[in-house]
Amino acid sequence: MSGRSPLAALLLLLASASLAGCGHTPSGPIDGARAYADLERLVAIGPRPFGSANLAKAADLITDELKAMGLQPKRQEVEHEKEKKTIRNLWVELDGPDPAKGPILILGAHYDTKITEGCAEWTHSGPFLGAIDGGGAPAVLLELARYLKDPAHRPDVNVWLYWIDAEESIDWNWNTERALLGSRAFCEMLVEKKIKNRVKAFVLLDLIGSKDFKIDKDGNSDKRLLDISMAAAQQIGIADELAMWRYPTEADVAAHKRQGRAWGTTDDHEIFRNFGVPSLLLIDFARRIPSQPAEEPYVQWWHTPDDDLAEVDPNALAYAGNLVVAMLPGLAEFCHGRKSGGDTNK
Repeated sequence: MSGRSPLAALLLLLASASLAGCGHTPSGPIDGARAYADLERLVAIGPRPFGSANLAKAADLITDELKAMGLQPKRQEVEHEKEKKTIRNLWVELDGPDPAKGPILILGAHYDTKITEGCAEWTHSGPFLGAIDGGGAPAVLLELARYLKDPAHRPDVNVWLYWIDAEESIDWNWNTERALLGSRAFCEMLVEKKIKNRVKAFVLLDLIGSKDFKIDKDGNSDKRLLDISMAAAQQIGIADELAMWRYPTEADVAAHKRQGRAWGTTDDHEIFRNFGVPSLLLIDFARRIPSQPAEEPYVQWWHTPDDDLAEVDPNALAYAGNLVVAMLPGLAEFCHGRKSGGDTNK
């Protein structure tokens, strides 16, 4: 089938390169330095909160880069009725064998940053630039676009790359009613256009790019997709490099249980899940929050001025992108309803 043999060959290449290099530098088609250059351009714009002129500049930067690759980016621009701000969702459709009726895999990342201006809870003097939270993952998506623009690199499904607006909570403390607005609008559009039932999986990247990068096991993700991510990381020899699923620890789960909560992150993947789309979150969140006990070597940059380029490792961007590339065969199998090597559910 289209794209399957090249992807299988790539997995072998990724595995041998990772093992040969002892894992110190991520090997594969995703270029961390090039993703970092895209990230630098995003951060240079400054803070990019929902509805701001800076976020409009970020949207133009992303779409211009996609056009320079020869791709045709699309936009959903709609004013949110209550917030009176324009949601700017961006995406590009990379066709598989059946563009009109075939299954769709969506890979997404939010590109807005936390609103801090005029917020009493923002006690820092510096701006919030969101190099990791709102920058790293969108830059990785641009690198994935460069790789997947070649049809020979695509799995045998339609792949959509989606840059998500209005992810952050407008209120400083999380308020579900004033957060994840962009993904809600996007899913509603998919329903209206009768496309939603073709979307068979959604993979979200968030908080990507930190030094000592890791991938947490998200309790709100589809177990089958979690298994595909772990199987891919093991297959190319980077599960240890990513500290895959080091968190949550048993103590973390127990602490959440005492508070009457299950372990899991509220993020855009839950919106897709609530619309009936199996979803996965790839995130580096545990131990990054300043209110949590500090734990070496994890810097607590979340929603502070420390979330800047100085905390970003280009290798972390490459690791995340190459993990997604390694997952593509399993994700394609999943989207077609076939059992994959990463599906351990019976």
